[in-house]
Parts: sequence; C-alpha cells; structure tokens
Amino acid sequence: MAGDFIGYRRSDSGLTRAAAGERTRWYRWLMPICISLLVVCGIVVLISQTASTDEASARAMSVVDQSHEHKRGELDDGCPGVPCPQPVVQLSEAQKSEPETIVPLPEAQKSGPETVVPLPEAQKSGRDANVDAVGTMRSALPQLVLPADVANKVGHKIWINETRGDRNAITSWNANEEFASLGIGHFIWFPAGKKAPFDESFPRMLEFLRQQNARLPSWLDRTPIPPCPWVSRTDFIKNFNSPQMTQLRKFLLDTVAEQTQFLVMRAQSAIDKILDSTPESNEREHIITQFTRIVQASKDLYPLIDYVNFKGEGTDPAETALDKETGERQGWGLKQVLLKMNGAANEPMAVLAEFADSAQFVLLQRIRNIPANRIWEAGWLRRVETYRRPISDPELTRKRTWNEPLHKRG
Repeated sequence: MAGDFIGYRRSDSGLTRAAAGERTRWYRWLMPICISLLVVCGIVVLISQTASTDEASARAMSVVDQSHEHKRGELDDGCPGVPCPQPVVQLSEAQKSEPETIVPLPEAQKSGPETVVPLPEAQKSGRDANVDAVGTMRSALPQLVLPADVANKVGHKIWINETRGDRNAITSWNANEEFASLGIGHFIWFPAGKKAPFDESFPRMLEFLRQQNARLPSWLDRTPIPPCPWVSRTDFIKNFNSPQMTQLRKFLLDTVAEQTQFLVMRAQSAIDKILDSTPESNEREHIITQFTRIVQASKDLYPLIDYVNFKGEGTDPAETALDKETGERQGWGLKQVLLKMNGAANEPMAVLAEFADSAQFVLLQRIRNIPANRIWEAGWLRRVETYRRPISDPELTRKRTWNEPLHKRG
C-alpha cells in the first residue's frame, strides 16, 4: 500500500507508469463532471445578470417618464443626461465554445436599428403623428369670410386704432425705427439693405391686393415689389408731400376693404400657425373650441383680426418675457389669449366679453414681466375694451370721415 502511495508521487524522472495509468482513468471521468459544472454555473450567472439588467433598465425608464418634459432633448436616448450603456454579459471560455448555452438578450435591450421595438399606434409621437393630428383638427376650423361692406367698416376701425384717425398717418415712419409703417395696419416696409426682427408685411399686402385686381401705382407695380424708396425717417419726412408719397396715400385710402381682407387672411393663417406650434392635443382642441366660439359670436371678426394685427400670433419664442415668479417664458399673442379662455357659453356678448378679459389679462401679464411697457398700458387696455361689442355699435365707433380730426371726448 505504501508502494501504491509512493507510486502517485513525483520522482526525479517524473510520474511512474502506474501513476500515469491511474491519472488517465481519473481524467476520463473527472473532466466531463468539471465541464458540466462550469456550464451550469455559467448559465445561472448569466440569468442573474440578465435579470439585474432588466431591473436597471426599468429604473432608467422610470426616470425618463418623470423627467422627460423638463429635460427635453437630453433624454431622447432613454437615459438621464448620458448615453445608455449597452448590456454586456461576459461568457466563460466553456460557454464561448458552446453557442447553444448563450441566453438571448430581450428584444428591447438589443443594439442596432433592427432591434427598435415599435410603439403601439396610440403611443406614436413625433412630427408625422403631430402633423396628421393637426390636419384632422384643422378640418373642423371655421373659415373666415367677411363681406366687402363689413370689411370696409372693420378696416376703418383698425385705421382709427393704429393712427387715431389721422389721414396722413396712413403713411408713417416712427421715431427710432428703421422702416416705414403703411396702410390701415401699419404694415412694415424696409428700405434696401435694412432689416429688423419683424415681419416685413407691406410687400405681401401689396401682392395680395394685386391678386384682388387692385391697381397699384406704376412705380410699385413690379415683381418683386421694390424696397422702400426712402432710406431713413429724415428722408421720409422730407418727401412726405412728394408726388410719390401723395399717390401712395391715395391708393391706401382707396383700398381699405382690400387691406382688411388681407388681415382676414392673416388671421386665418394665424390659427394654422398656432395649431402647428401646439404639440398637446388637448390644448389644440381647446384652441379650436375657443376660436370657433369667437368666430360664431363676432360676425364682423373684428376682435380676431385686430388682435392678430395688434399683438401677433403668439408662436414666436422671441416674443416672450420671463415671469420672475414662475421662471417660465410667457407670450402675449392670440395663442395665449385663446388658451386663457375657459368658457363654454355661446351667447355673443358673453363670448366677446370673455375674449376682451382674456386679452387684457395677457397684456397686463406682459406689463408685469416688462415694466417698461407700462407707458402703453392705458392705450392697450382701451383698445382691447372695444372688442366687447360689434363695430356697428354706436357706442364703439363714432362716425368719422377720413378728413375729420380726432377730438377728445369729455
């Protein structure tokens, strides 16, 4: 027995023959057992790592759900602030040689474009889905139509709002501005080579009038419409009574109804822009409901037409001011007025009063955010107050000819 024991030990010349034979027999049955144990342990470790990865992914998606609207663009990849790591499982050497033992990753964790899991139809988002939704809602919008005689009255009222009834002010150039303001809506016209952060509306208005068969002065009747021929306010004042300027004033005073129709078209396109800029479907529905109420309550469309010309659509991020209390940026256009309205009644006077109240709230909010605007508060609120009644109401609009100067009433 001692010899047997000695036979297993290493001698100076290596293993004995007996030991070599014994090693062969042990190797034959021990090695398969070891390989099997390694495979079983590897599978257990792999399943544990996969479950851990699933749990971590669920936690990351929970963070995305809570934070996405606050950090838009930062979390588009599904992880807060950093790129998502791809799940990597280290396989043992034994597992690498046996592909049938590899546990496949869940579909949602696979990398590459072919592994993107499609969302259900109800959860689809993005530009295409938004455009389709807006297009469907837009079909329910009322179309703005204004008879020519009503358009002339509305244009006359807007002219009073913009110029206080001054006939000559239908062509004007305000101090500290780099452009002329023309027509009943004081449409902007730039000289050649000058621009400002405002929409140049006068050339578009002239193109519209030309399409309505209005006869433009010969020096304007070109394609494209030429730039403003007066290069500065000084130059404009110097040429105020020139034949060119006199002809332009006459043309603008003779096309009040046509200019009003241009403002109608602008109000119609304004609601389209507002819907395109509103991603939330419930807000879009609210805007359409309130817009429809106003159209039905105001046969002359004056509140809508004037406010869009007065303060814009409310879709430009640059036309906002910071609310110091909330930290949010707030606009003052038609979009903000419609969102502020919450009524459901259809009685015309109630709807018009609600629109006026909402417009006044939005303007006062702007003054609160931009205190320097307080100098215009009285005039802005007085203008919005005229939205409460139809323009045919004698209390709203005095009969005034183009040549009659504006006098203060006691």
